[in-house]
Amino acid sequence: MINVVTKTILYSMSDILDKLNILKENLKALDNQYQSTNLENQLLKNQQGQLVAEKAALIKKNETAKSHLKSLLERIENIKDYGKE
Repeated sequence: MINVVTKTILYSMSDILDKLNILKENLKALDNQYQSTNLENQLLKNQQGQLVAEKAALIKKNETAKSHLKSLLERIENIKDYGKE
């Protein structure tokens, strides 16, 4: 009777150890996925920051170009009006 109980306990311990090893492997895989996702997230944040800065620079250039164009159009209008007086 003791042999049967001992075998059952050993089987249960072996089963528990197998499950713990599987859990350990799953945790390692999960940690690897977390690290990968974390790195990807950081890269995307950096890229987003660069894109925001680039957009701001383009908006500034666009406003400068609009201002120059408006100035040129006003000068053209002044030249047209100058000959009429």
